[in-house]
Amino acid sequence: MRHRRLRGDAGVATTELVIATPAFLFLIMMIVQSGLYFHAVALASAAAQDGARTAAVGGTPASVIEGQDAATQMLDDLAPTLLQNRVVRGDLVNGETVQMQVDADVIPVFVFPGATVSFHVQEVAVSSVERFRPNQP
Repeated sequence: MRHRRLRGDAGVATTELVIATPAFLFLIMMIVQSGLYFHAVALASAAAQDGARTAAVGGTPASVIEGQDAATQMLDDLAPTLLQNRVVRGDLVNGETVQMQVDADVIPVFVFPGATVSFHVQEVAVSSVERFRPNQP
């Protein structure tokens, strides 16, 4: 029986493609997921700032609730499905500042079998309460 030696590069491209394709697809999915994450951070930050700004106008517990509603409405308008499990909390601190916090989970683009991957966003905005102060002579 004669031994046959392998010659040439036939089939090498197919083998390289089979090995490289999953890594390339994983890279693309990670790029998409990171883009969604940073977009969610920007939206949560904008909602927290808008809520704090709205609450700072009155400087009362009622205006803090209005600020929470404004932040929630902004998230509903701009990211109805991107951010899940949203929690918006507003606090009036010492009657001088308003703090608005937005917590949410970013939707996953892909799921690893047997692994739990979650991306959490937490943004805080602080604004000074606006008050009218007359000129002092």
